[in-house]
Amino acid sequence: MSAVEASGDHYIAALAKTLRHSGYAGDIWGMGGVEARESGIRTAWHGERLQLMGFTEVLHAVPSILALLKEMTDKIIEEAPAAVVVVDSPDYHMGLVSRLRSQGYAGKIFYISPPAVWAWRKSRVHDLRRTIDMCLPLYEFEHDYLVSKGCRSGWIGSPLLEEFAGGEYSKENLPSALSQDGKLVAFLPGSRASEIKHLLPTMEEAASRLKAEGWHPVFSVAPGLDPRVRAKLLERLSAEGIDFYEGSGRDLMATANCAIGASGTITVESLILGCYMIVTYKINKLSALLAKMIIKTPYFAMANILCGSELFPELIQDDANVENMLGCAREWLNGDEKLRAEVMSKMERARKKLGSQGVYKYWAGLLMEAGI
Repeated sequence: MSAVEASGDHYIAALAKTLRHSGYAGDIWGMGGVEARESGIRTAWHGERLQLMGFTEVLHAVPSILALLKEMTDKIIEEAPAAVVVVDSPDYHMGLVSRLRSQGYAGKIFYISPPAVWAWRKSRVHDLRRTIDMCLPLYEFEHDYLVSKGCRSGWIGSPLLEEFAGGEYSKENLPSALSQDGKLVAFLPGSRASEIKHLLPTMEEAASRLKAEGWHPVFSVAPGLDPRVRAKLLERLSAEGIDFYEGSGRDLMATANCAIGASGTITVESLILGCYMIVTYKINKLSALLAKMIIKTPYFAMANILCGSELFPELIQDDANVENMLGCAREWLNGDEKLRAEVMSKMERARKKLGSQGVYKYWAGLLMEAGI
C-alpha cells in the first residue's frame, strides 16, 4: 500500500484494519504516514517526505522523487506482492505503477482516489486502462466517467460516510475551554507544510480580528502532520497565544459556527457535518498560473462540485486574503435564517450524492477476491 497525503494515509490505515478483521494474516507493507504506522502497516517508506503542493515545489524535489520511485519499484519487483494499492497523489503514483508494469509486475493494482481525469490531464485515462486492474474512486460521478472511458472501476459510496455514521465527532471531545462559549470558529490551515506556510499568516490575522469581534477562533493542528511541521506550528501558535486543538479537525467542525480551511477532503467532511466552510487555497504564483491553464472545472472544492453550485465560498490565491475571509465569515455568522436555511438545504442534497456505507469492506472484499 502506498499513500502520501494525510487523507490517503487514513484510507490505507482503515483498509488494513478491515483486511485484518476479514481474516487476512499476510504482510501489509509499503509507504504511509502516522495512521498507517499505527494501524500495523509495515512502512518501509514514510509518506510525509512527499507532502508537496504545487508544480514548482515538485520540481525542486525531482531528484529525490526519482530516487524514491526507483527504490520502491525495485523493492516491489523483488518482493512480488499479490497486490499493490496506491492512493491519490497521481504525479507520483502514476509513475510508480507505470514503472512496475514496464518491469514485469503481474500482480493486481488497485487505485483508490485515482487521478481526476474528468477535470484535467484526460490523457491519463489511457494509462489507467493500461495499468490499473481496478479504480476505486470516492464519488459516483468519477466512477461513471471512468466507466464511460473503458476503465475498470468500482464504487458504492464515499468512505467518509461510515466514519461519520457513529456521531462520534462533537464538542464533547473538545476541552470545555474551547467549546463552552458557543462562539467557536474553526481554522484549518491544512495537513501539508506548504499549505500552512501560505495560509497561516492570513488566517492568524483573520482570527485575531474575529476574536476582537467576540468570536472564539480555534486552530486545528492536523494529527497527520509531519512531526517537525507539527512541532513548529504548535510552537508558533503557543507563542502567539492562539487557541488550538490537536485532536481531529472533525471535532472542531462539528462544534464550530463556521470553518475557514484549506481546500481538500475537509470540504466534504464539513458538508457531512453540516458546518459552513470558507474554502481557501494558496500556492506560489507560478504553480497557480500553470494550474489555471490546465484545470478546467467551474469549482475547486469537492463539496461545490457535488452541489453543482458555490455552496461554500472559494477564496483562491490573491482572493484568499484577510478581508475576504472576514467578509465571508461575517456574512454567515451574522446572516439571517433564510440564508442559513437555503444553504442547509443545498448541503442536504449534496450529501445524498455520497452513496452508501460499507466502503472499506467493499474494498477489502475486492482485494480478497483478487487472491491476496
